[in-house]
Amino acid sequence: MKIAGFKKQSLIDYPGNISSVVFTQGCNFRCEYCHNPDLVLPEKFGSCYQEDDLFAYWQKYQHLLDAVCITGGEPCIHSDLPDFIRRIKSLGLKVKLDSNGTQPNRLKVLLENNLIDYIAMDIKHVLEFQNYKHGVGLALSEETYKNVLESISLIENSGIAYEFRTTAVKGLHSIDQIKSLKYRFGKAYKIQNFNPSISLKPNAGFRAFSKAEICEMDQS
Repeated sequence: MKIAGFKKQSLIDYPGNISSVVFTQGCNFRCEYCHNPDLVLPEKFGSCYQEDDLFAYWQKYQHLLDAVCITGGEPCIHSDLPDFIRRIKSLGLKVKLDSNGTQPNRLKVLLENNLIDYIAMDIKHVLEFQNYKHGVGLALSEETYKNVLESISLIENSGIAYEFRTTAVKGLHSIDQIKSLKYRFGKAYKIQNFNPSISLKPNAGFRAFSKAEICEMDQS
């Protein structure tokens, strides 16, 4: 696994659990509002952690942890993800996966082998091809979009805890579009407001919604 970031302990990344957070390097999307450009753009990549160093920490402090959250970048582009998770699970820790849903076949393997306990999938825009394509920085084919829809179905029928979430960006999404996603996914849907302090494309003209606008979307 290419692991570019590591947070030893978090109280917010896995609901109801104390978790470590692993940030994988690399992503197949180019969302202009992304707040982790150092994990997405190869020219910004830094050095990676050694897996054994992480496992040494988890083995030593597993009594203080409930889980490991694997995020990115996009974790599912890494072919060794299942083996990495198996090693985590062998320590008795739960696993939460954050994903963009573009790799349903890999996701299916994880689910069929009971390797993940919670999954959060990012929904980049309303579920219509052209809008979704715009939401991911135009890095989207028809096949990949179908993969996204397949992943949504897999997750909704997985039997494990899950959530869908959208980073709401003024200049990319409208209030009504976010409301429609809230209606589609119901209680499993979370809205995150765009943070303009850092992004993949700082000059894109995006802004954050006001607190009142976020509340309006969330109450729909």
